[in-house]
Amino acid sequence: MREDVLRIRLASAGDADELQKLNALFNGDDYYCNSPDGIAASLEENQQEIVCVAEEGDALVGFCCGQLFKSICYSVNYGEITELFVAEEYRRRGVAAKLIAFIEAEFQKRGANGFQLFTGEENAAAQAFYRSQGYSETSETMFRKRIERESK
Repeated sequence: MREDVLRIRLASAGDADELQKLNALFNGDDYYCNSPDGIAASLEENQQEIVCVAEEGDALVGFCCGQLFKSICYSVNYGEITELFVAEEYRRRGVAAKLIAFIEAEFQKRGANGFQLFTGEENAAAQAFYRSQGYSETSETMFRKRIERESK
């Protein structure tokens, strides 16, 4: 991969088909994953989410999603990186680091004063990567509750 060929940019609705394929590789192709039409609509309508993509030539090779959080409880806003994925053949080439740097800059433009993310407890490679990007572990525990939906 030549440095001048890789491009990091904000995603657009025209990226929906390729984003859906990358997301299926990342999260699996279950009914919780969004369709290309759903992805395109979200990219056009969701003002809270930032989605950036890594592009080489005409192909998307990775993506990073994040949410900007504002709360009445705090005088500062923060960005949460919710998804980060790079196609396997492009890993260990600095693509993820470029995606992280890009989304952090976008968060800062929109008023974020800090960043957070969650990763799997067993995902040592991701943890090492995030540490290398300046993130540190906290003592917080995440809780989640899912509501089952009917399949379409």
